[in-house]
Amino acid sequence: MKVDLNLFVVFDAIYCEGNLTKAALTLHLSQPAVSHALAKLRKHFDDELFIRQGNEMRPTAVAKNVIADVREALHQLRVCLVQSRQFEPMTSRKHFTLSLLGSLEATYLPMFMKSLLKESPYINLKSSRRVRRSELENKLASGDIDLAIDTLLPVSNNILHTQLNQDQLVVIARKGHPAISKKLDLKTYLSLDHILVSSRSSGPGLEDFELSRLGLHRKIGLRCQHALSACKIIENNDMLLTLPLIAAKMYSEMLDLSIYSLPVDLPDLDVHLYWHVNVDKEPANKWLRNKIVLASSNK
Repeated sequence: MKVDLNLFVVFDAIYCEGNLTKAALTLHLSQPAVSHALAKLRKHFDDELFIRQGNEMRPTAVAKNVIADVREALHQLRVCLVQSRQFEPMTSRKHFTLSLLGSLEATYLPMFMKSLLKESPYINLKSSRRVRRSELENKLASGDIDLAIDTLLPVSNNILHTQLNQDQLVVIARKGHPAISKKLDLKTYLSLDHILVSSRSSGPGLEDFELSRLGLHRKIGLRCQHALSACKIIENNDMLLTLPLIAAKMYSEMLDLSIYSLPVDLPDLDVHLYWHVNVDKEPANKWLRNKIVLASSNK
């Protein structure tokens, strides 16, 4: 049997005040409304619940038996309502799942994990494999992922997003590459073998798609999942790797690699943060979004 939870608020007020008029004033309701609610409660419990004695309404044995449980339930509901409107990062043990384009993980995770661990030591963050474009909306809507960081994608109005960075593509190669002098030209770029970093097992990379629009095609000698693996490989051979500038700088500092300008004009890489409209005002999700945006702006 379905019961309106507001009836138990009325029940508690009558129990506290011992008077229908006073209960109505406390609840900012009319006395007939309180009397109507009491009638529904009496029907539900099959008991009078309160017996009139003079100007007072005295609780019956049934009312006395259930009042503690009613008040505990109302307290829990109030706690839930408060928690739904606020988020305490220092004490929260919430789990977040973040979908990341593989080549961006090493760039963006370190950006905000330091402050995240300091301000929210008990939060658990999982960086998942990049969600396919066709699945992004369903994954965000279902809560399988909380946020996604990816390039600019066509999405519906149910998916909200904000730009984190605008990055340019560059080429990295080993120091002293025999085919490159001071500048990497297009002929050399297209003649050498390339490594494509992608979480997908097939299909072109973003740069290949843009090159094809210009009628150009490069040779993919290796396809792998992680940019660090690709960098370690090109450190010891003559293959090339095309990466966003931020990532390229990070890897060139770690390994013995040189950075070259891309010898063809391709669009900049717009990196966006995505979330579902259902969690736009949810405190925990909003807090994490703000941390990521702030960390990205301070890169």
